[in-house]
Amino acid sequence: MQPSNEPFILKLPHPYLTTYTATNVAAKDEPVRYQIQQAAIQNKDTGIPPPTPLHDDTIQFTKIALLAEDSTPPAGDNSSWARARRTPHSTISWTGERPSAAQVWLITYFIISLHPLVESFRIIFDGDDASALATELYGTGLFIPHPRSLDPSAASDGHLLLRGTFWQGAGSPFGPRPAWTPMLDANNKPITAQYPLFPFQTAPTTQSSVTSRHTSHPVRPAKPAAGSIIYSRWIPHLGEHLTFIAVNYRDPEHLNLFHTWQNDPRVAAGWNETGTLEEHQEYLRKLHEDPHVFAVFAAFEGKLFGYHELYWVLESPVGAHYQAGLYDRGRSSMVGDSSFRGPARASAWWSAIVHYFFLDDPRTDAIVGESRAAASSASSFAYDFAHGFHVVKFLDFPNKRSALKMVNREKFFTLSPLVWDGEKAVRPSLDALSKL
Repeated sequence: MQPSNEPFILKLPHPYLTTYTATNVAAKDEPVRYQIQQAAIQNKDTGIPPPTPLHDDTIQFTKIALLAEDSTPPAGDNSSWARARRTPHSTISWTGERPSAAQVWLITYFIISLHPLVESFRIIFDGDDASALATELYGTGLFIPHPRSLDPSAASDGHLLLRGTFWQGAGSPFGPRPAWTPMLDANNKPITAQYPLFPFQTAPTTQSSVTSRHTSHPVRPAKPAAGSIIYSRWIPHLGEHLTFIAVNYRDPEHLNLFHTWQNDPRVAAGWNETGTLEEHQEYLRKLHEDPHVFAVFAAFEGKLFGYHELYWVLESPVGAHYQAGLYDRGRSSMVGDSSFRGPARASAWWSAIVHYFFLDDPRTDAIVGESRAAASSASSFAYDFAHGFHVVKFLDFPNKRSALKMVNREKFFTLSPLVWDGEKAVRPSLDALSKL
């Protein structure tokens, strides 16, 4: 956590980009109390105003704290009530009208960003209509009631904020899509007409690579508009926005960049897709027309640095090698600009790809990846393990042996590995931090 005298900065995702700061407004000898303010910092890209005000000068929240030792349940009590009492607590207070659910969402965004390794928080509401506010927030899934003890006299003040449900999009003030996965058109303007979750209906597919394979799978929704931002998240430790942008094979910038990267010997060693500009345009055109996969670029502050192919596993070659779920997703990734390599940035985009998949369709329960089973893939294995993946089995393709790796929704959001811990080398696993 940053020192209390330094404002902590958060910026909303696209298309809003509004900058907010949390500043300690307490007197010198008083406990830390934060107030959120909209900053005058100018963004390189101009966003649009959020649909509802997300801050109010009459609202404050305290620095997280723990109960006194004599009030903390013993370690041997692992009941839901006892775990809730042991979680860090913060008080959100207001002197005017009660905050909106959207304003509380922004406060929780700050709390979780300030303390990204804390799994849950006990939040106390202090102000008029606190009970009505809690009821509204329960309806969003952002908060749940404090569990009760078998002892009716035991304290149960506060409401539980769960990091995992926050990162799944609970309480997002921007409509039915989670905050970090906007629905935008080709000009990156919000698509206002939004509909219920894409319905389930099966359809057949025949694939012909080495041998023909027939599959039955759900009809997939239309892919995002070419050139649109499909994921956006502010990365506090970098002070930059990370975005994923749907590839437009007709865009000369996109095509030339893809062509340059694929002919880089470092990239070609893993992808084996060297070729002419015309061949690469045809490659991207086929991906564009394939409803089962789509290509995206990754960017920090608008600077394109990486490329990913995102696919539905059931219709992919990988899907033939295990009992794939109807909505399992997978990806193949590369960093084209080597200046963006290293754990500080890789930790951001690696987690973001998995995050995007789980947010894009709540029916997706597992994400897979496959890497060549060789020493040259050690870095890929380390990053996958750090984000909750495990090796399921080995896959024997005609051209290589690969390891199939997988992470499920529950494990990913329990770990919530959406932060870099500052280490220069990626950790082998985050499981040590989980409560599994």
